[in-house]
Amino acid sequence: EAWLQAEDLGSQEVSKCAFVLVAGGLGERLGYSRIKVELPTETASATKYLEYYVKTLLALGDRLPLAIMVSGDTEAMTRQLLKENNDFGAAKGQITLMKQEKVPALQDNDARIAPLSTYEVQAKPHGHGDVHVLLHQSGLVKKWASQGRKWVYFFQDTNALGFRPLLATLGVSKQHNLHCNFLTVPRLPGQAVGGVAK
Repeated sequence: EAWLQAEDLGSQEVSKCAFVLVAGGLGERLGYSRIKVELPTETASATKYLEYYVKTLLALGDRLPLAIMVSGDTEAMTRQLLKENNDFGAAKGQITLMKQEKVPALQDNDARIAPLSTYEVQAKPHGHGDVHVLLHQSGLVKKWASQGRKWVYFFQDTNALGFRPLLATLGVSKQHNLHCNFLTVPRLPGQAVGGVAK
C-alpha cells in the first residue's frame, strides 16, 4: 500500500522532472565496441536501451526533457542512432546531448599512464562526475528551473530497471521533502549484477 501511495504521489510530480542519461563510455567491458544504449534491453522485442528510455518518457508525460552525456567515443554513434530512429518519437529539442572530454587513461592501480603507441597516450571519458559540470555549463539547469522542473532523475546507460521504481522514488522524495535521493542495488565488489552482465 505504501508503494502504491508513493507511486501515486510520484505520478503527480513526474511532469516537474528532467532526466539525465550518463552514456559516455563504450561497451568494452562487455566485449562490445559500440555504444551500450543501442544494445537490446531484452531479446523478445529487441528494444534498444535508448528507445526504451525515450518511449518511457513519452508515456510518462508531455515533452519531459532528456539530457544525454556523451563523449568523443559515443557522440557520433548516439547522434546516428537518434537520427536513424527519428529520436524514437521525441519532440524536436526534447533530447539534448552534452559532450564530456577525454583525459589520459591509467593502466593500473599504480596510476601509470596507458600508452596507445610509442608517442600517444590512451584517452578515455573523464567519468560520471562530469555530468554536473556539463549540466551547469550547458545552461540546462537554469532552463529546466525556469520551466518549473523541480526534480532531476539521473540514470546509467544500461539500467532499464532503474525506471521501474521511478514514480515511487519521486513520491518518496516529495513526501519527505528530500533534496537528494539515491536508489541503489546492494552488491559485492566485482559481482555481475544489473540489466547487462558478462
